[in-house]
Amino acid sequence: MTALPSGLGLAPVDEGGFSLTPSLRGKVLAVKICGNGDMAALDVLNRYLKQLHREAVHLGAAEVELDFHELYFMNSSCLKALVSFIDGAANVDKPGYRIRFLTNPQLFWQRRSLEALQRLAPEFVQIES
Repeated sequence: MTALPSGLGLAPVDEGGFSLTPSLRGKVLAVKICGNGDMAALDVLNRYLKQLHREAVHLGAAEVELDFHELYFMNSSCLKALVSFIDGAANVDKPGYRIRFLTNPQLFWQRRSLEALQRLAPEFVQIES
């Protein structure tokens, strides 16, 4: 069993080529997402994003930061999981939390895909290189 980071009810996950590593910095709940978000990662990502949403609400997080610097691929099914996550954040009673994606400018798919997601809730979603 993986130890939980201090102050979090969310454990790191490493599923052969796909990992999610949470941390808490004040009111920012951060998750570093690495590897390949392919069909093998879909169930893990769906479950994790639901847990992440619950934890963000429980902690009263002001922001959820998703670090994609080492996420080399994400298929449309995994992107759809992010759509559901964004929808959940947008429908939280106020005060809710914002979502900030940290991207790798050398991975061009990230900017294109995340800009489409940002249009779903531009007041909640921010993208940074």
